[in-house]
Amino acid sequence: MRAAGGGLRRGFSALAVRNYRLYWSGQVVSLIGTWMQQVSLPWLILALGGSPIQLGFVAVLQFGPAMFLAPFGGVIADRIDKRRALIATQVAASLQAFVLFVLVVTGIVEIPMVLAMAFVLGLINAVDMPMRQALAADLVPRHQLANAIALNSMAFNSARVVGPALAGVIIAWGTAMTGSALSGVAINMALNTLTYGGVLTALLRMDPAAIRRMERPERHPPVLDSLREGFRYAVRAPLVLWSLVLLGGVAAFGFNFQILLPLFATDVLRLDADGYGALFAAMGIGSLAGSLTLAVLRRRRAIPMMLGGGLVFSLLLIGIAASGSVWVAAPLVLAAGFFSMLMINTINATVQANVTDALRGRVMSFYVTVFAGSAPLGGLLAGVVAEAFGTPAAFVVGAALSIVTVALVGLGLRAAARTGSLGVTTLDTSSERPPDPAPGSEAVRPSAAR
Repeated sequence: MRAAGGGLRRGFSALAVRNYRLYWSGQVVSLIGTWMQQVSLPWLILALGGSPIQLGFVAVLQFGPAMFLAPFGGVIADRIDKRRALIATQVAASLQAFVLFVLVVTGIVEIPMVLAMAFVLGLINAVDMPMRQALAADLVPRHQLANAIALNSMAFNSARVVGPALAGVIIAWGTAMTGSALSGVAINMALNTLTYGGVLTALLRMDPAAIRRMERPERHPPVLDSLREGFRYAVRAPLVLWSLVLLGGVAAFGFNFQILLPLFATDVLRLDADGYGALFAAMGIGSLAGSLTLAVLRRRRAIPMMLGGGLVFSLLLIGIAASGSVWVAAPLVLAAGFFSMLMINTINATVQANVTDALRGRVMSFYVTVFAGSAPLGGLLAGVVAEAFGTPAAFVVGAALSIVTVALVGLGLRAAARTGSLGVTTLDTSSERPPDPAPGSEAVRPSAAR
């Protein structure tokens, strides 16, 4: 029992830091609303008579801007006060949610308007996401970095459990009461607008003096030079490079199943809105379990965790495609959420463990670019395949391409290991207080990653 208690305390150790605790709790509240909107937009497109390809365009417009603009957001993150910048982006995102609410509640909403607002959110996310990735590392001591990243995932996936389930129930209730799915969607958009208050309150209550800051030069180099510096670092660090390749391939080809989930729920499993929300919540429960598992682990080997999680996730997609019953599909979706989180969280922690503080914003912006920017390509591919051959076929194609990606990354890492050190390959949270790093060391302290 003492060992179990120690594991739980270790799993939540980063929450002892006040600034991080505020940030984490604010994220939980805000992300519940974000997931409510994420579930509602595809349903709204279908309610307005949209096609599978238009569902793919929603993903393109929400995440496409990050493909081109997130690296510039990373340069900004390395140059300015991240906390103040996040306050600005969160205010902008709340205004976007409010406009979408007004469009839906007044009944004037049309598919082009939904696509336009998705694009606005994409522009905001291109700056906001690199900032969030970089700020979390500045709020905790270095030896708690891996734990903070795991808790970030836990916040994200706690919201993914509550948000979709709540959104599905509200859409179903609104449809039953008014005969229109738009009323439930409008309520979800209103709640999303209000939940931005959680993260804004947290950011305003933080102690700025307790946030770690890097020394900045009196004069910054040109933006493109800064971008090239971050890019060269990411390419020359083998574990960073191949982690991003793995993330990009599986995100593009495997994660499109989230885009296809409303089609799969309605056309294959014959579920209504609350059933769709419950299926989405099952994925969140699995991801939450994966995040909690990683938070309490004392030590994890990065490469087996990333490759194994990606492979099992891909195989589970094939099982989902073959299922024709919700009782078979739901456990498989839950397991897919678990193993995808083992991969994503470990990739995030591994990249952060192999980057210096001075370059963290830029390198993590490439993480965001790969993760968010690959979604549009995968979303379009999924929509085209689903419209031509059906939703199960789109699952299988995405799974097959994800398996190919895992194999290529495994071969790439093996080849890189033969030519020299890969970098930090073991994430370790076993020490309460780390030793000081060697002078001139660029890696995180040994107790955080080895």
